[in-house]
Amino acid sequence: MTTQNDSYNADIDPVEQFARGVKPNVEFYEKVRATKTENTRTLVYEDVLEKHTGNSFYAKAGQVIRIEQRPHQHNGRTQIADILFFTPDLEQWSDHLSTTAVAGFSPTIYGSLWTQSKFMEKIVTLVEDEYPYELLEDRDNGMKVNHMFFAAHCSPEYNMCAYGNDAVNMNSCHENFIQALNRLPAIAAIEDEAERIKKVQFLADRNDLNIFQPNQIIPDEEGVTRGKMFLSPSVPDGTAIEFYCEKDLYLVASNCPYADQNLPFHLADPNPIYIQVFETGIEPETQDHLKMVKGKEWEKKIYNKFNKGEKDISVRTPESFNNL
Repeated sequence: MTTQNDSYNADIDPVEQFARGVKPNVEFYEKVRATKTENTRTLVYEDVLEKHTGNSFYAKAGQVIRIEQRPHQHNGRTQIADILFFTPDLEQWSDHLSTTAVAGFSPTIYGSLWTQSKFMEKIVTLVEDEYPYELLEDRDNGMKVNHMFFAAHCSPEYNMCAYGNDAVNMNSCHENFIQALNRLPAIAAIEDEAERIKKVQFLADRNDLNIFQPNQIIPDEEGVTRGKMFLSPSVPDGTAIEFYCEKDLYLVASNCPYADQNLPFHLADPNPIYIQVFETGIEPETQDHLKMVKGKEWEKKIYNKFNKGEKDISVRTPESFNNL
């Protein structure tokens, strides 16, 4: 008897085909990584993501952003952060859906973060992950525990779900993202306050990359797949991850108020995270990694089908269903 698992075929699995379609040029990224080991890159600037804040950090295509832990300069605790990447014109951002479809929920070395539909271009590529995975284990199932994953971030609503309506006054990553986005020149240039607030809320609501947060994305006891969060161990000072910038961009980051999740939320004491930007001298291979038909073109093709009557887009009102 043939079971569903027996009949699996990777050659017709769409997700497997997506992954094959974005296979990275490992040789190119090894050259980028070598600028660190050979000390041929130069520091452009360094900055700090302070606790209970959000901030934005600019980097150019060809530069590397280093996000570093220094817990023992403070209270010894690893600091969780949530990050997004935006092009300066805000047209493209690191997109949860585009990325997980081709690269899974946890980035790996040489893996890229991709921008949203209509673009589907690399915005950054992970070139360094210094996390001490030997500190992570799951005695329950023996599976690898990651420290990065694509998901939502804590918000006033989530905090109120957990702690009641008084938690609306607690800090959240969503509040931090709102702070960070308001520091972008393209946002500051929106003169109408209502439009600016609306734009910021839309962008802050994007699912992001959680970093330094031990996790597994696995089914629970009832078979429901969800994030399983682990307490973060104290990592050595200098532990970092690095992203190679495929475009000019802003890193938009939140210092997560949950800190390392070893204490209840109201007792958590976050630490600063340290940001460095390095010039590698290596320009991106291309701005168009997949060389596909662009969104402006395929969007026209879709609307041409509507205009020709090939697909019906007549408005569906309550009257359409005699449901008045």
